[in-house]
Amino acid sequence: MKMIRLLPLTAALAWALGCAAQPPPPPATAQAAPGAPAAGPRTADAVLADAVQATGGAAAWNAHKTMHLKMTMTLSGMAMGGPADHYQTRDDKALTVTNFPGIGLMREGSNGQKFWSQDPFNGLRILDGAEAEQARIEDAWDVELEARSLFSKIDLLPDPPAGLECLSMTPKLGPPVRSCYDRQTHLQVSLEGTRSTAQGDVPFRSRVSDWRSVGGVKIPYLSETQAGPVTILNTIDDVRFDEPIEEKVFDPPAPGAP
Repeated sequence: MKMIRLLPLTAALAWALGCAAQPPPPPATAQAAPGAPAAGPRTADAVLADAVQATGGAAAWNAHKTMHLKMTMTLSGMAMGGPADHYQTRDDKALTVTNFPGIGLMREGSNGQKFWSQDPFNGLRILDGAEAEQARIEDAWDVELEARSLFSKIDLLPDPPAGLECLSMTPKLGPPVRSCYDRQTHLQVSLEGTRSTAQGDVPFRSRVSDWRSVGGVKIPYLSETQAGPVTILNTIDDVRFDEPIEEKVFDPPAPGAP
């Protein structure tokens, strides 16, 4: 699943980030949960292992072959919104389709080798560099489980906000991101960093909540991402595992295709 189970980060989000003219406000300091243990910092690998287990464990994730998320995405700072569908396979292929009334269809996908994006503003783009690398990470079936192969460097951050454990995770290309997990539940709480888009690099900060068990794994049904003056709310309406998905939908469209 995408690391920011938080989002997922679709072409619609990339466009919204590119339109944001102001940097996001500084991160809020998280409050410690009642009764949070005062245990000291651990290793980065221990944090990752606990995060995998908290969402069901490797066996539970790998018991499924495909996932289909039906979502509603709202850009509250722009008074826009619409439905979105995210399709994912266990071998790290993905497709996200967003349809905003008045704007049109936006698609972002990967067949495991080529990463691409298509929208009314930028047309069809084959991603490369940092954009392709962040798409590779987001399209992973379970990012924490595959983290050591996806990132070139992972460090446990000192002095995290109260009640959290935070990792600095550096992709093979692009700047690092900071991913924080609840010290008690080990579920992901937030992700922040810089997003590479067609309009340039833009800082973002995301938070997730409303974790629910579906098909033996846990998924956050609500995410909120802030980029400048824009707040992107993403709500999951339905989760379907193991639906048949045609492999060709993950391939980039032919140039000039609608």
